[in-house]
Amino acid sequence: MFNYKIKSIIFLVLTGFLFLLNFSSCKATDLINTANTTDSEVLKLTQEIKDYQAKLDDLQKQQQAYDNSLKIKRQEINNLSNQISILNNTASKLQVEIQATELEINKTQLEKQQIQLNIKQTEQKISAQKSEVGEMLRNLDQQERQKNYLEVLVVKGDIGSFFKTINEFQTLENTLNTKLAALANLKKQLETQYDNSAEREQQLNKLADQMSGQNAKLADDKQAQIQLLSKTKGQEANFQKLLNEAKAEQAAINADIQNLEIQARKKLASHGQIPSDQGFIWPVSSRTISTYFHDPDYPYRNIMEHPAIDIAKTPQGTPVRAAESGYVARVKFDGNTSYAYILLVHNNGLSTVYGHISKPYIKEDDFVVQGEVIALSGGMPGGIGSGNLTTGPHLHFEIRNNGIPVDPLKYLP
Repeated sequence: MFNYKIKSIIFLVLTGFLFLLNFSSCKATDLINTANTTDSEVLKLTQEIKDYQAKLDDLQKQQQAYDNSLKIKRQEINNLSNQISILNNTASKLQVEIQATELEINKTQLEKQQIQLNIKQTEQKISAQKSEVGEMLRNLDQQERQKNYLEVLVVKGDIGSFFKTINEFQTLENTLNTKLAALANLKKQLETQYDNSAEREQQLNKLADQMSGQNAKLADDKQAQIQLLSKTKGQEANFQKLLNEAKAEQAAINADIQNLEIQARKKLASHGQIPSDQGFIWPVSSRTISTYFHDPDYPYRNIMEHPAIDIAKTPQGTPVRAAESGYVARVKFDGNTSYAYILLVHNNGLSTVYGHISKPYIKEDDFVVQGEVIALSGGMPGGIGSGNLTTGPHLHFEIRNNGIPVDPLKYLP
């Protein structure tokens, strides 16, 4: 009778154990099927990402080739033919850069999808493992409730087999818990990767804005070529005359700004300090940059450096605001096509220049506050305040430190 009870109990324990193994096997089968589908999608995305990267590598080689060509061209004698060639090469390089940025954005979007699939797959694994562990714990709890009764009965029976079965259950539980902890950690890692991917995509959105600027610059460079041929009528002598005028105008502007800033600061010394702001603001609503500070792709770099940023997507007549509170040291505006600009002097040795204005709203010796509208923008070739060699409507914006041009993007928010 006693042996019969022991055998019955052991049979029940083993039956429960086998049931759990079968349950786990079914869950594992479902999991494998789901994982195979997800893995197939991940592999497909991985291959697409590799294809995009291969295209990017090819475009980078093309960019380098254009860079090398432009470097050689800028070292050659500055004539009309060479300047046209530089404009053509710059436009071709910009087209390649735009393609590269588009590919980079697409590649990042695929990487984000890949991470999302990995997160989904991991969550499915965790859910399946939780179900297995829950079922295991319920069965182990049932065995635990039988344990005291069995301890009495097995004294004269085969206690080794009983404890072996219990140990197997404990081992399986520990194993599943270990796997669950590992999968939870993997999910956390993947979520971190997802955050990194989202952050990178945000950075690429900024590149998309830059690409928009590149498109604007491409349009400007094409317009510059049209303007250059129109003004020179294709004659080298006319080009050299235009070149000398542009250089003289640039030299006069720089000297004018430096002298006026010195005089303005002397005047301010006897009138007290300008109100201090928390920092600069953008002078227009657009954040699209078509030409950067000392931009290596500035089409007239072999003539002069570009001491500012050109803010594109700024239609003719866009309101221009003071980037910081300051004193109006200069309003250069003749009401014709000659270059027009405003110079504001600020605290801490800083000043700002707003170029290609088509209409000023302030006058010299005024004080302005941050955000105040000081002018309307311009830059349209042949328009009021545009000046020589302008490439299209935009705001030419400079920040100077003790009279020396510095990169405005290091000061703007």
